[in-house]
Amino acid sequence: MIRTGERIKFSGLLQAFSEISTYLKILGTYLVMMVYMFLWTLLLVIPGIIKAFSYSQTYFVLKDHPGIGINAAITKSRKLMVGYKWKFFVLQLSFIGWGILCLLTLGIGFLWLSPYITASYAAFYENLVRQQEEA
Repeated sequence: MIRTGERIKFSGLLQAFSEISTYLKILGTYLVMMVYMFLWTLLLVIPGIIKAFSYSQTYFVLKDHPGIGINAAITKSRKLMVGYKWKFFVLQLSFIGWGILCLLTLGIGFLWLSPYITASYAAFYENLVRQQEEA
């Protein structure tokens, strides 16, 4: 949607679950990332948080390059995020007010906020890729 501007169909929401291999790869990626972040957090909390920002683009890398391995996707995400972790942190901070407002609606507002946040992260990834191609 971010690249082409086309509208998303409801049937596309569960597209990741249509193929079991894609689902297993996403699940495996999640588990590997959690293990890595846990190991970094054992050092101190701050390195774990920094690595979480480094790994934040992994799912988008997997979507762009379906044939890539899990560790290669994590490595590509780390390379993409060099110098952009602070910008991603500020992007996440910008949603705090919206999150508080959603809590005041007893969580109903998250039905609108979650897709908005995900689209913002996708746009952030697109900007990262575009800047890497220009450099």
